Amino acid sequence: MRILIADDHPARYEPLLEKLTTLGVDINKEICFVVCATEAASKLETEKYDLLILDIILPLYTYSQATTHTYSLDLLHRIHVDEEINKPGKVIGITADKAAAIAASDKFDENTWAIVDYTAHSDTWMHRIINCVEYLKKNKHGEPLTIETTPIDIAIICALETPELEAILALPWNWQPSRPVDDSVFVNDGWFYVEQTRVTVAATFATRMGMVSTAIKSLLIINSLRPKILVMTGICAGVKEKVGLGDVLFADPAWDFQSGKRVIDLGTRKFSFAPHQLPADHRIRSHFEQLRSDKDFFKELPKLFSPKCEFKTTLRIGPVASGSAVLADGHTIEEIKTQQRELLGVEMEIYGLYAAAFNTSGFQPRTFALKGVCDYADPDKKDEAQAYAAFASAKVLERFFDIYGSRFFGEQNGIQ
Repeated sequence: MRILIADDHPARYEPLLEKLTTLGVDINKEICFVVCATEAASKLETEKYDLLILDIILPLYTYSQATTHTYSLDLLHRIHVDEEINKPGKVIGITADKAAAIAASDKFDENTWAIVDYTAHSDTWMHRIINCVEYLKKNKHGEPLTIETTPIDIAIICALETPELEAILALPWNWQPSRPVDDSVFVNDGWFYVEQTRVTVAATFATRMGMVSTAIKSLLIINSLRPKILVMTGICAGVKEKVGLGDVLFADPAWDFQSGKRVIDLGTRKFSFAPHQLPADHRIRSHFEQLRSDKDFFKELPKLFSPKCEFKTTLRIGPVASGSAVLADGHTIEEIKTQQRELLGVEMEIYGLYAAAFNTSGFQPRTFALKGVCDYADPDKKDEAQAYAAFASAKVLERFFDIYGSRFFGEQNGIQ
């Protein structure tokens, strides 16, 4: 087992090295540190490594300052195309800079590599690296990888780690450090009680925004964990005259508003829409229709976020459209309304979630999505609105299971 760590802040790996020692990794012989992109490339030209841990913001030379992600991405490009480079078995990017993580995400996604967010106040980044090392060690020696595949009750998929998954992991559901479902998919396990029944839950986020990534992640989760309920929470854009900032939308139905074909009609080119709508689970929808009447809960919800919170939340049930791009022009949403006059919101993932659940063979989980409204698909986008929208969707989900969970779980009322 050989690990190359390319990072100009090697001191932060001290607790990781202690953990790796307990796994039988000889940190003196099997781990190599370099502090710049040039040294990393030289090592990869001459030696073979099972794992490369790469700081996203890395200096080009030892005497340079780390100010850009350019050199790390250049190194990744060389790994991908240069035959003189010994390609590592896996690559994990690490950074405390969220902007850098976003900038590098496409390059990592192309190769199913992972990026972990480093913070000195959490061990999550370290657990993800340890899980990867365990996988590589067992795979290298031909040992079967022992991964927990016991069916779970609820699987939650978010589009973004921040603020969406963070809002879910803030729920009091006894969350554990992330673990691998396979070598590229990680979930956080949790549990809570519904009356006398212990309900298990796993949460993750898609590799990138969009229907395709969500559909792929959903299928992996369905096939690996066989959840009884599959749900997405997060943020979306709303139709201004129908919803308010902070409202939570229950998406039913969902469709790809860009589906159709380009035609020529009377000599004029135009796009002929052909939306394929998929519904949420009808039994779950009926319970959310009842949850709308919980006026006290929705009145108090903003205060749980912040005593000075100015947002208000109403639960709304209706059509939500999915597309492949973030809308910020304030006009496209008007075109989408021509496809469904009751349209409540627009986002990028829900149809992928519904399609994955609908098309899976054999086992099909009950599926639905909750998204909080954070803007009106116009240029006015605020971080505070996004944080509250993610928070509200997570808390509405928690409230749903608190009140109605016994109707879906348990010996007599559980989902078969």
